[in-house]
Amino acid sequence: MTANTLWLTFCAIFVAAPAAGQTKPMMPQPMTATDLIALARASSPLPSPDGSEIVYKVRGANWVRNASTTRTWRITAAGIPERMRELKGEIVWSPDGKSLAFATKPKGGRYTQIHSYVPGKKARQLTQLRSSASDIAWSGDGARIYFLADRPDDPATSARIKAKDDMFAFEAPRRRATLNYLDLTSGQVVTVMSGDLDVRSFSIARDTGTILLRLAPSRLLDDQPRSELWLLDPATGIRRRITTNDYREDDARLAPDGKSALFVANAADGKYATVNARLFVIGMDKGAIRQLGEGRSWAVKDALWSADGSEIYFTAQDGVRTNLHAVAIATGAIRPLEQCDCVISAPALSRDGQTLAYVRASATQPAEVVRIDPTGSNAPVQVTAINDDVGKRFQLPRQEAIRWAGPEGQALEGLITYPLGYTPGQRYPLIVQSHGGPRSADQFNIFSYGRFLPLLASHGFVTLSVNYRGGTGYGDAFLQGMNGDYFRVADRDVMSGVDELVKRGIADPAKTGAMGWSAGGHMTARLITVTDRFKAAIVGAGAVDWPSMYLGSDTRWQRREWFLTPPYGSQARRDRRVPPAQSVMLFRALKDIGVPTELYLAPREPHNFKELRHQLFQVNTSMRWLTTYVTGTSYVPALAPNTADDPADADDDSGEDPAEPEGTQESWPEQG
Repeated sequence: MTANTLWLTFCAIFVAAPAAGQTKPMMPQPMTATDLIALARASSPLPSPDGSEIVYKVRGANWVRNASTTRTWRITAAGIPERMRELKGEIVWSPDGKSLAFATKPKGGRYTQIHSYVPGKKARQLTQLRSSASDIAWSGDGARIYFLADRPDDPATSARIKAKDDMFAFEAPRRRATLNYLDLTSGQVVTVMSGDLDVRSFSIARDTGTILLRLAPSRLLDDQPRSELWLLDPATGIRRRITTNDYREDDARLAPDGKSALFVANAADGKYATVNARLFVIGMDKGAIRQLGEGRSWAVKDALWSADGSEIYFTAQDGVRTNLHAVAIATGAIRPLEQCDCVISAPALSRDGQTLAYVRASATQPAEVVRIDPTGSNAPVQVTAINDDVGKRFQLPRQEAIRWAGPEGQALEGLITYPLGYTPGQRYPLIVQSHGGPRSADQFNIFSYGRFLPLLASHGFVTLSVNYRGGTGYGDAFLQGMNGDYFRVADRDVMSGVDELVKRGIADPAKTGAMGWSAGGHMTARLITVTDRFKAAIVGAGAVDWPSMYLGSDTRWQRREWFLTPPYGSQARRDRRVPPAQSVMLFRALKDIGVPTELYLAPREPHNFKELRHQLFQVNTSMRWLTTYVTGTSYVPALAPNTADDPADADDDSGEDPAEPEGTQESWPEQG
């Protein structure tokens, strides 16, 4: 009989490096839960216009505030890392590189405002907005800063809210997102686009100043496929519709000359399809659309134009890797920029086109910033060294890709993470981890707190992550493996991986456990109903009643194709993606039939845990559950650091991000 822990949310954590002066161990030590949560990672690199400097963020942990933090740094022209305490929130360079604009809440303020910073001088607040600014971008001439902001409530609505006469139609649009600009000469804020549609994103052509808009009926997830691209002339205010289709154009960006735009979409033959994300270019004159990179099995992630518009640089998830490529607009020829056993993300290009900065992470290195000249033949250069000593501080497990033939002869791939001190020929207790999405895949990474792979490895577990059918990066037929029946083959794919490790003499078939979050929680809930091979399971934010899940979630998009007809934990209380009732139903059903079961509902949390002590509790409880029921051993829980030894940093970005309005989260790849 399988023992189960149920959770109510999904999580990812980013944290800071050891405090200055902290004594480092002479010999590598096994990682603890707090070590894993307190591991700093780089993000959001932004090269200066001439590429001489790179501004970037470092995500960390502030145990005093019980929250992750974000601090801004730069790599100077001399290659030296330097803290930029003035800069917080969203940051963009001015076209001439002499200043930076950033959007953050002023101290004691309610809304995110736009600020200006000139190195060596004090930052200045430039706006007094009645709603928060986001997506800030300079005009090509540096005279304006464009941004998105919600249209404030009109006086009558504000009066109703003040009087607590505040019942409004469910999911009806109210505060529309508008496009605006700040005139840097006059200080005046001008609304460029406002109406009965929400401005979800925009892109400005560097050379012409024309603006590409993505307008949607609302900010609800299910309305995003109904969004369309429009071209706006800011001088005349005239806008022209460019697309008419049934899919969402992600990452839409105008070419430097404004004559064409790129976008990424799940589309084929001019309409939405269950296919991996593809890269497209659309002409602004006649709206003709052309796909680039046809015939590839990968899923395109990020994309941006080269400085001269002759190429597009993009990342693509190809199985357990996400690598960096360039494609020529004229010929469609693709060339690699970096290929590795790693995950590349967040590419950003300098204005002169000679510095492409991005984040690279792997199974041996947490996220660091890397730069490359995409126009030359030079090799990528890592420019940060946040965790270059991680292998000296900690005993890290080895992770490698594994391939085998699954049900129906399907070629399958996954990741195996070995226990510390692994000896070939010896069998080890096995934990099967299933990825979320399900339109995603497990990729090289041992540093995710939610997977706690270093902890499992230090307690003698081997871990297997199976990229089952229904996931991305293995071709369209593979992605369509869930169409018509979510569990037609996916659960058997996972179990075939278990059989493979047993056959290879790696896994002990008598000591196995399963876990997963979001769609991984769905998978784990399924596995414990079709087999009794698992001694314990952790179902995180998993669905068990599909009709209520389908109608009670904040999205149905990309889920309709799972069903020919509507089919018959741990989690967060505020989870809109997988409603908490799903975990409660499974908990009560298991308890009713006498299965040892625990359920934890995390207060205040959305689909992804944000509070550090909730993250720590999740890891500690999961480890205790697996060691108790799979191996019959003990686990000593890690304690939160002594807050007296970790004073709050007064100028970090803890809690900087405003609460997201209902129905705005657009994180489809991990939607569960």
